[in-house]
Amino acid sequence: MAKLARMSGQVRGIADLCTSTTSSTKIMDTNTDFEAAAVESSTVFNLTAIEIAARGKEITGLDIFQRTGSEDDITAARANELVSDMNADKPTGGIDMAYGDKETQHLRLWTGKSSKAPVIVFVHGGSWRSGTYLDSVGSVKVDHLTDQGYAFATVNYTLLPSLTVEEQVQEVANSVGFLLKNVAGLDNFGPERVILMGHSSGAHVVTLLGTDTKYLERAGVSIHVVQAVISLDGSNYNIPAEITDSPGPVAQNTISALGLDLERLRAMSPTYHARAPNAGAFLLLHVQRQGDIRQAVELAAALNTAGTDTALHVFEGQGFEGHIQMLLRLGDLTYPATVVLDDWLKMYAPIN
Repeated sequence: MAKLARMSGQVRGIADLCTSTTSSTKIMDTNTDFEAAAVESSTVFNLTAIEIAARGKEITGLDIFQRTGSEDDITAARANELVSDMNADKPTGGIDMAYGDKETQHLRLWTGKSSKAPVIVFVHGGSWRSGTYLDSVGSVKVDHLTDQGYAFATVNYTLLPSLTVEEQVQEVANSVGFLLKNVAGLDNFGPERVILMGHSSGAHVVTLLGTDTKYLERAGVSIHVVQAVISLDGSNYNIPAEITDSPGPVAQNTISALGLDLERLRAMSPTYHARAPNAGAFLLLHVQRQGDIRQAVELAAALNTAGTDTALHVFEGQGFEGHIQMLLRLGDLTYPATVVLDDWLKMYAPIN
């Protein structure tokens, strides 16, 4: 069953949720530059009601901030099994296209059933350094969403270390520009109705595209074309906080990809760009990973304060197990997040 939190519409809902437990708040000392930077982002929008909750603090009695298992709690054998399941679960069909000159710059498109169907552009995860547009997607969600009538495109991009993360984000933006310029003539495609969806580091990419307009602008795309952004158990919404909040291996992945320069980390953090204009609406779907949930609460509050409707839902499932299960099971009607996704799409990106 869906659990814990839905935060949408007004930031007041988040304020009420967080301030109701402030009497039992235990504030940990924050002495490093990264912790200071993490706190800073929660005050950029004068979000005093969630300042303590959002940044590296613990609020007792609030379930979504409970201590959860680390990535180290899963056995190597089980982690390998999950990765094998993910790699084997490739969607079939679709039209393969090159959106650039590099061998890595490909996408696959499934057209929708409506002449004005929104297109969901999916960006795979893999810590910016692994995965492809077919083996890190999850076939169930492709089948489920195309059966409903949505067009669906999954994007390949050049991985680290061949490109920087900034260049990866630009590649994905360029793929959106390609779709709008070159695929609008296909039947059953609505070129002005783009939904960005990503998992894990791919969720970081799409939330950054939905908040920092420069990447899409360079690709000749207006932010107003992006009707919605859907983040599937994303991370690095606030990268200084990712480094201080997350388990060691996760933090090390981030440092390896983006370094330790605070100016760069802020520039690559969607929360730092959450002032308007943004994509039309955001849906943040998460499992029980404490550091990422804190960042998601902060991002949701920042976006709602900026006037961008944002909903946050947290589901059962912990660590890497829950993280991969969300990728593979979203679209299965027995998986609670599927119902939430369907209802949200009907509200914010319906098929006309």
